[in-house]
Amino acid sequence: MRVSDPFEETEIGRRKALIYTACALVLVVAYTLAFPRQVAIVAVILAFFAIIMMHEYGHYLMARRADMKVTEFFVGFGPRLWSKQRGETEFGVKALPLGGYCKIIGMNSIEEVDPADEDRTYRAKNWHQKVLMAFGGPATHFILAIVLMFVVLLAAGDRNAAYQTTTLESIGLGAEAAGLQAGDRVVSVAGTPVQEWSQVTELVRGTADAPRRAGESVTFVVQRGDQTVSYDVVLREDDAGDGTKVVRAGIASKVVVPRVGPVEAAVKAPAEVADLVVVSVKGLGEMFSPSGISNYLRILSGDQSENTDPDKRFVSVVGFGQLSAQAVDQGWVTVLLLLISINVFVGLINLVPLVPFDGGHIAVATYEAVMSKVRRRRVQVDMNKLVPVTVAVLAVFAFIFVTSLFLDITNPIKIG
Repeated sequence: MRVSDPFEETEIGRRKALIYTACALVLVVAYTLAFPRQVAIVAVILAFFAIIMMHEYGHYLMARRADMKVTEFFVGFGPRLWSKQRGETEFGVKALPLGGYCKIIGMNSIEEVDPADEDRTYRAKNWHQKVLMAFGGPATHFILAIVLMFVVLLAAGDRNAAYQTTTLESIGLGAEAAGLQAGDRVVSVAGTPVQEWSQVTELVRGTADAPRRAGESVTFVVQRGDQTVSYDVVLREDDAGDGTKVVRAGIASKVVVPRVGPVEAAVKAPAEVADLVVVSVKGLGEMFSPSGISNYLRILSGDQSENTDPDKRFVSVVGFGQLSAQAVDQGWVTVLLLLISINVFVGLINLVPLVPFDGGHIAVATYEAVMSKVRRRRVQVDMNKLVPVTVAVLAVFAFIFVTSLFLDITNPIKIG
């Protein structure tokens, strides 16, 4: 949650800001016209920007609900391009599209406020009002994630419940040469009847004691329409993806994704997001654990040994663009799943109980409420004492920003 504009003191005229912004928009339009395929990627990045603004709007709604005075609500930072006063709040757009902010008076005990407005400051409100306001931003991310998950479930089905059938979806060169066709249903492999696709895979690869080898012929009996036909497929060696080799028959099964109705999707969406939250919390915990930090430093040093996991790294703005491009190539479902993951991640990061995050404001408000009851007098935290903590947190995230940017440029990330 930003409570002010970090570029508020930037010395630049409104006219120049308008000209620079217009030039930037012309460049974006020219880029999308020159590379039409990139339009969807630009749209995903704009969607991320809209998500950040909805975060601020969540703070705004909760602040108004608690009768806190909101003096500014701006999209972007820096010089004002346009603004309009509505009641006591100035709404507008600024030149640098790097986020936005919602300015609430009296966010800490050291801010000077007109005595007439003291009752409407953040610091004057009770614990639950402060917490609801601070949580209003992160809450929007989890709500958005649930809504997007509902759309995915309703339109694309429950991917977590997807299963492979014994019907062939695609045929490789070896299997095609043998006579197999897409749509064939595998009845038996090497004389053994099969009911599930896992049995087909096991029979093709053989056992640990008797593994099959490239060049070996395996008999497939398939159901094609009303006919049952038999074909001998010559196995081929292929890369397993982890540096090892494996024999394959050159066939892929048809995957069935169960469809769900609106009611079932509405029930499953929160549960799916909750599972993603648990996984994300564990992932963040691993990243900031001693082993995770050590792994990240090894990645930065270029260490490619077995002890280094190159996938456990942070993603910069450039990395997000790379992931967006890959997601667009894989289809709209992957794009929505990427946005769901981003929402969950941003929501969780904002709940970290350290200032300047929303979780830090919640922690401070909770400490003040508890200590006020313990000491039987009002206790307010001196925010000046938390400045070193704020600086340390910002320094850590500045390091992450710079290093992740370096990694994403030198070693582009792949979607997972």
